[in-house]
Amino acid sequence: MLPPVIKTITVPCPPKHAFDTFTKDIDTWWPKEKNSVSAMNGAVAQRVVMEPKTGGAIVETDHTGTDLVWGSVTEFSPHTKLALAWHINLEPKDATFVEVTFEPSSTGTTVTLKHYGWEAFGDKAQDMHDGYNAGWVGVFETAFANACS
Repeated sequence: MLPPVIKTITVPCPPKHAFDTFTKDIDTWWPKEKNSVSAMNGAVAQRVVMEPKTGGAIVETDHTGTDLVWGSVTEFSPHTKLALAWHINLEPKDATFVEVTFEPSSTGTTVTLKHYGWEAFGDKAQDMHDGYNAGWVGVFETAFANACS
């Protein structure tokens, strides 16, 4: 069993702003030119939207205008926690899981992303783990962090 990918950053804004940026404003910071189904096909996605509620979908509108579901929101606790079933470019039954927590700190908000459930990938689990471990650096530690600054 592979360990979860865990990334922790501190952003210089209150938890409400960090949470809203991650969820409601995802299209403004997500690197669609690098991290999207469109990017896998050499194009840029038109947008990424997260429905801000438990049961909501995370959807990419690809470069052709087609909506592609990346996952679903399994927990939406405003300003404290977000949990996702993550199956970008896969069937929902093959989802991994992403939890993001938002905790006040003396300099803003400590945001921790935990991505786990790699066994869903079978013999590709290690490669997917390693790919996401690197990918979350650009998406979460860089793009999201910059959006909160």
